[in-house]
Amino acid sequence: MACIPLLGECVLGGASRGAMLLSCVAIAALVANAALAGFPRSVTPDTIIWASSLVQAAALALAAWAQPAVLIVRIGEGPQLAALFAVRHREAPDRLRGQIFTTGASLKITGFALGAAAAGPAAAWSLPGTLALAASVAAVAALIYFVIQPGANRQLVRGQHT
Repeated sequence: MACIPLLGECVLGGASRGAMLLSCVAIAALVANAALAGFPRSVTPDTIIWASSLVQAAALALAAWAQPAVLIVRIGEGPQLAALFAVRHREAPDRLRGQIFTTGASLKITGFALGAAAAGPAAAWSLPGTLALAASVAAVAALIYFVIQPGANRQLVRGQHT
């Protein structure tokens, strides 16, 4: 997000065009969600989460080399949020669901703020470097999915100690 004005300048010729880029990426997220909504059982939420992280990593890596692939980031980000909600709903016990959703939202907002605070000065110093770092973080997020086996702690979370 902190790179959008600078990408607007590099890709579209003016920092003020970053707002147009932001609108375009939001539309891309909406279109991706609408497309996936047409096929609700075709891909599991777990798959969408890791695959969308890889899509975001690829888009950010392309943007680091001044390729106008920033729209693809939101194509991955939109469905990822919907899939995250589906997984939270599936995994959270009924009695804790509200707390888990609230805590998750708080952590997401805090992470976004911390990321923006770090990315702003970094982007001013090196836009390609910041985009490459963001791509690396997204790729690591996808890899973590495979390291932490989904469902491994499901019994403990639901209080079914074995």
